Amino acid sequence: MPKISDEAKEQRRDKILQAALECFSTKGYYASTVDDIVKSCGLSKGAVYNYFKGKEEIFLSLLEQRSETILHDLKERLAEISSPLEKLKYWIRTDIPYNLEKKKFMHVHIESWLYATDAPHVQKELKARFDTLYQLTEEIIKEGQRIGEINPEIDSDSATAMFWSLHDGIWLHASIGYDEEKLEKRIIEMEKTMLAYLTTS
Repeated sequence: MPKISDEAKEQRRDKILQAALECFSTKGYYASTVDDIVKSCGLSKGAVYNYFKGKEEIFLSLLEQRSETILHDLKERLAEISSPLEKLKYWIRTDIPYNLEKKKFMHVHIESWLYATDAPHVQKELKARFDTLYQLTEEIIKEGQRIGEINPEIDSDSATAMFWSLHDGIWLHASIGYDEEKLEKRIIEMEKTMLAYLTTS
């Protein structure tokens, strides 16, 4: 058998994960099978098992890959914004799944929350990822307090918890099929609520 390059291996792995995204976002994790993913990606079953042990590993690898990409892109953009309040506003607006690819991942991500209730090892991984996002949000709020944009009397942990409660609520609204106009209204209200809370003395 001819050897394939590392680049080709990575392309195959990505192809499998993209196929998994299509399957999981359409049928759900529990209803999807490795055979579904094999059919969708066009590779042999043996080829898929060369990269992943089974469906759960594919599922977790997909979550890890997409989450890392999203976090990397977010950090790069936030670094270009000087105002902490504008950083939070940008985060609110750009993290909402308007495009189709993002909507697909949103369905998979929300299902991972449910899956984690019966899988402690998955719960641990998801919590670690969320802690990273939570810490990043709290750092932005503390930065705003230091430079006078955000009320220094506000508890940064409570403010961060509020941000994520509102953020995840918007995600859930998106998951049940609200159209973009309705989502936009909710995002605007989220912004108003957060800004009023953060800036009122």
